[in-house]
Amino acid sequence: MRIDNVTDYSHSVPARGGLQTAAEDPSRAGSAPMNASAPAAPYWHRYYSTAEIERIRRVLQVRQLPSTGVTLHLDIYPQPRRGAPLLVLNHGGGGYGGLFVKLAMACHALGYTVVLPDQKGQGRSGGAMGDFTIDEAVQNIVDVARWARQEYGGTLYLGGGSVGSGLTYFAAAAMARDGDPPAAVLCHNLYDFGDPRTALEFTRFAVLARLPLLPPLFRALMRGLARLAPGLRLPYRPLAKFREMLDRRDWDGGFHELWRRDPHILTTVTARYFASVLGTPAAIPFEQNQAVPVLVTNPTRDRMVRPEVTRQSFLRLAGPRRYAELDFGHFSLQPEFTQQLARLADAWFKEHGAGG
Repeated sequence: MRIDNVTDYSHSVPARGGLQTAAEDPSRAGSAPMNASAPAAPYWHRYYSTAEIERIRRVLQVRQLPSTGVTLHLDIYPQPRRGAPLLVLNHGGGGYGGLFVKLAMACHALGYTVVLPDQKGQGRSGGAMGDFTIDEAVQNIVDVARWARQEYGGTLYLGGGSVGSGLTYFAAAAMARDGDPPAAVLCHNLYDFGDPRTALEFTRFAVLARLPLLPPLFRALMRGLARLAPGLRLPYRPLAKFREMLDRRDWDGGFHELWRRDPHILTTVTARYFASVLGTPAAIPFEQNQAVPVLVTNPTRDRMVRPEVTRQSFLRLAGPRRYAELDFGHFSLQPEFTQQLARLADAWFKEHGAGG
């Protein structure tokens, strides 16, 4: 599949070869780029030190890609040569590409061209914030992956964390169904959106997921609500234990307060989104996977979603698979976390074709 309608901002690279500030915050489809002569520092810079931002500026490029009727924002960390191994990293429901920068840079240092897309209705991409479905998010990843493989060459890998872990597997499964799977994937956590228990496990009411009749009933009720009022706005942050997203090592750095004020983080989502999380099956169920090698990493300090959810998902996987536990919370900005995750991913990918 060829995708030609791509906006390229590489002509606006500052003389230092750095950040594409001209396109940094086209937060909705059709918006004009920021004035390159007087760019404001993007909000996500606040998560990183001045030294880190300087290193990022030397590498980062920004492009836009049409998908599912909107314009997606892509942060790209390219290698200087075409054909380097290619990694598309996918954010979760409480983030966007700007929060994965440390992991992107760690993978870039290992020789990968890294693409971080913001999905529809999230981060800096187009569409109404919080109004999307699992199928649309999966299609976003598939479109980005196919475009990136065409643009950069190289062996294609996918990765993602939190909700992005399930989306990563779902996208890989959709590509495998169509005969063009990625060489391998990294799933930091692993969730199945075809199982209504999964969505409940994300919430403060996770205990209800263990009641046999409640998850199917909740799915039926949400499907009915989505049919009647698909755009109905429902609170997002109060439902999940976002205070537990990172462990104390990141709390001490003030992450949660920065995250809470981030204008690119979801505050509400629509009924159609909730319904999709409760009942969207993968193109290839975990038990039938044969085409996609899957590395599953599971954070043992996770207090946001029980690590047992990921363990059980891993045990359902067929095909080539590997499991590793990490001594961190649901996610982390700690250098030890990003280095460990990048090394695990690199070793797994090298078993399945990465070598440039």
